[in-house]
Amino acid sequence: MSAKTKADWTPELDKENDRAVWAHVIPFMAWLLMMSLLGDPSGTRYAVQTAGGIILLLICRPWRWYTPPQLKNVPLALAVGLLVFVFWVGLESEFFKSAFPKISEFYERYLVGLTKFGKLREPLELGANGLYHYDPRATGWPLFWIHMLGTTLVIGAIEEFMFRGFVYRWMQGSPFFRKDPGVMDSKMCILVAALFAVEHNEWLMGFLCGLFFTWLMVKTRDIWAAIWAHAFTNGLLGWYAVHTGAYWFW
Repeated sequence: MSAKTKADWTPELDKENDRAVWAHVIPFMAWLLMMSLLGDPSGTRYAVQTAGGIILLLICRPWRWYTPPQLKNVPLALAVGLLVFVFWVGLESEFFKSAFPKISEFYERYLVGLTKFGKLREPLELGANGLYHYDPRATGWPLFWIHMLGTTLVIGAIEEFMFRGFVYRWMQGSPFFRKDPGVMDSKMCILVAALFAVEHNEWLMGFLCGLFFTWLMVKTRDIWAAIWAHAFTNGLLGWYAVHTGAYWFW
């Protein structure tokens, strides 16, 4: 902490910093805890998780430390979200598998799933009805749309406030909420992307995704742009899963 920062640091600022930290961290940690405790995936489980995520966001209100959403950034956010989606599914799409089977197989074996390095994806575990847990024909369309809400806006907001809003700036100093989101710190950008990658089975694409979303926040100085991009990517992944049966992306 610099001398100037020390001089400006007050008990009130310390309390404000603590509030901001917990408001960003609690929804994310609770989301992971719910994933662990709620058991096997199902439409009902994800509905509970989605409701819990919404309640925690409304209680913690991490957006208090940010400027309101800027509509001018929506087109760029959607473009980034689409680009991330194309990267995410591209190497495992039927088109790419047919055109470049060796590359697709190499990617699936060595760049997906750190715990199953060198192996192809295992077939999805289907229910007694022969359908995957999140297939709307199994869950019903109401639970499907709740799942879409959870994987788009809810987890999009939770993860972006955590990784881009908090971690990226917290590693640059305290109070983190006073750090300019428009400053690019290459080392921190790479580190946050690496942390984001570990959270995802498609870890290489998770890393690239982390780089794109951090760049977007810095470019626009708007955390909401990263949230819109994240939500759009996840929404496209849900649409893709329903239309192709590739539910491992969702």
